This record gives sequence, structure tokens and C-alpha cells, in this order.
Amino acid sequence: MGSRELIESLRRAGEENIRLLRKEAEQEAEAMQAAFSRQMEEWSRHYAAKLAAAGNEDAQRARAEAGSRVRAVRLAAEKKLSDRLSSIVRASLAQLRNDAYPATFARLAHELPALPWKLVRVHPADMDLARTHLPEAEIVPAETIAGGVDGRSRTDRSGRSIPSRRGLSWHGGTCCRC
Repeated sequence: MGSRELIESLRRAGEENIRLLRKEAEQEAEAMQAAFSRQMEEWSRHYAAKLAAAGNEDAQRARAEAGSRVRAVRLAAEKKLSDRLSSIVRASLAQLRNDAYPATFARLAHELPALPWKLVRVHPADMDLARTHLPEAEIVPAETIAGGVDGRSRTDRSGRSIPSRRGLSWHGGTCCRC
């Protein structure tokens, strides 16, 4: 097997792993949503019975309590789902650091606006790539950057990092199938 076949095989394997991770995350999200819906129905029935038995003032307090609990449960469920999906995404970011990564880094660096970048944050493994593509900038290692570039000029701050791309498609704790 030549190096091209090996690279192609590794790329296909990486894509398959990412597809499987996404499928697993979607299945887990669906299961969590179904459990959340069942719990919401149960609480709705429970609080509906409480409301029917309570007087007007008690009914208002019970509604407020139910609403608060529902919001708290919904927020907790969304946070749990968001954390789980975010951890899956972070775990899959390591798979992007393959032989094609230098070209990906170059594309991300060249997407930065044409400004004199004074400070650029990159993953420590990307220091040499950053020096090559942004020689005028001060290069600072940052473990929080999984890949790509986070830059600051005098007038602008721009991120062309893989996590910032993920952040663009991640709003309110729900994933847009990034």
C-alpha cells in the first residue's frame, strides 16, 4: 500500500469515526429528549391535579412553582445535552489533526482579514505553522485553541479556529449539526 492509499484509508476511517460519533450523539440526544418529554408530561399531569384541587391563589402559586421547576429541569436537561455534545465534538477535534491539517491551518490563517496582526493565539503544536503563515505577529500558545488561529490587531479580534467555527453553529446549547 502506497502512502497515498494509506492517507486515503486513514482519511476515510476518520470520516467514518466522525459519522459514528455524530450518529451516537444524535441517538443519545433523541433518548434524552424522549425522557425529558415523558417527565414533562408526568409533571404536567401532577401539577394539573394540584391546580384543580387548589384555590385561585394556591393555583397561581402552584403554576409559578410548576413553571419554575419545568424551566429548571429544561435548563438542566439542555445543559447536560449541550455538555455531552460539546465533549463529543471536542473529542472528534483531535481526529482533524491529520496529514491534511497544515493545509487546513493555512486556509484558516488566510481567512483572517488583511490587518497587521499583533497577537495570535494557536495550539502549542501549531507554533511553527503560525510563524510560517503569520510571521509579523507575536505567537502565543493556547491549549484552549484546538486548531486554527485566534488573532488580535489594534482594531479587530478575529477567530479562525476550529472551536470558533464550532461556536458559530452552536447556539443556545443546541447543535446545528456542525
